[in-house]
Amino acid sequence: MRVRFFGRHDSLLFAGLMFALLMVFQSPIKQALDGAREIEEAHGVALLPALLVLTVMFIFHQYGKRTEMKAEAVAAAAEAALARGRAVELEQLMLLGQALARALTTDALREAVWRHLPPLADGKEAWIVLRSEDGWERLTDIGFSRWSTGELEGRADEATTAPLELQERSEGLDVNGHVCFPLLIGARPAGMLGCPATGLTPRTRQKLGAAAALLAIGVKNAQLFANVRDNSVKDVLTGCYNRAHMLEVLEGELARARRSGTAVSIVLFDVDNFKSINDRYGHLCGDTVLATVGQRIRQVLRRSDVRCRYGGDEFLILLPETSTSGAVRVAEWLRGEMEQVVVCPSGDRLSITISAGVATTSGGRLTAVDLIDQADRGLYQAKSDGRNRVREGAEAPAFGETPARRAGELLLTH
Repeated sequence: MRVRFFGRHDSLLFAGLMFALLMVFQSPIKQALDGAREIEEAHGVALLPALLVLTVMFIFHQYGKRTEMKAEAVAAAAEAALARGRAVELEQLMLLGQALARALTTDALREAVWRHLPPLADGKEAWIVLRSEDGWERLTDIGFSRWSTGELEGRADEATTAPLELQERSEGLDVNGHVCFPLLIGARPAGMLGCPATGLTPRTRQKLGAAAALLAIGVKNAQLFANVRDNSVKDVLTGCYNRAHMLEVLEGELARARRSGTAVSIVLFDVDNFKSINDRYGHLCGDTVLATVGQRIRQVLRRSDVRCRYGGDEFLILLPETSTSGAVRVAEWLRGEMEQVVVCPSGDRLSITISAGVATTSGGRLTAVDLIDQADRGLYQAKSDGRNRVREGAEAPAFGETPARRAGELLLTH
């Protein structure tokens, strides 16, 4: 540690001190100079010029050392500031990584990004889109308040067409005034992090590139967790949710309907003459029919509509905030869609029809069991009326109809 006796603004004080010392020691100095002249005259040497040269060289040497020390101090301060900045950046990245490691859902990813990405972008408005089955799904700006529909998605599409070696660059890709950072999992982009390029420094680009690598890992973890969760609650053959998960979701929707006073509807349907299909074409053909039905209802229904394989060839559709008339329209539309489905077992063309029952409760008045029983009554009525129909389920009587109805249903062999 260097001890400084004079500050950077003490030069005038130092000069005054030296002048005062010259005044105080004027007589001894004069005697020393006279002695030096006598030595010069006695020995023929130039002592005073040599002393003057040494003094000047000493002053320049000290000045050079002082300048060098100042430069070293400035460089050390700059390195310290850079180290502090990198430590802050490292801490920001660590906080983002920790938050992403805990994020196992899309909502949790969105919260982690909302909390920890802005400091890494130095105040710039960064955006993220994730790859989905239908194209791109926004993780930020989901209300399209900042960027219009298709604006970010178009940039993401253009960035993914670049060669892989360009997508892997830590400084990102310049696309239409934005810098894009693909969230690469292997060689496939699972999403895109972007930011307006105006005023974006190279250092900020490096930070966003590191953030993109962390985000890719977080997205992959969330996808793996979603796959494990879906596999545990979904029917493998049809891709629809299983019965246990549907009952859990239905109970939740009914509880929400009780609080909000909204309507909840369900559609219960099965494949007409499914037993005959199994008997004639075999169970592998029956599995193909069920898989085709499951695929079809996943394609035509809303994301908010929960699709379930209730059991055997029965399927249950949960329609939140849907009235009876709306549920009947959905069921009729679904029935019409199923009429277009053709399965070809062993070269034959097998058309599919369904019969459906509809039930609705307002304000969650009915329990899940009562609502399903009411829809089951509608399904039984559709069977009784000739199949390939939609019927509203009647409320259960006070006693004794269900066993007889089940016996009649067995006679119909639907």
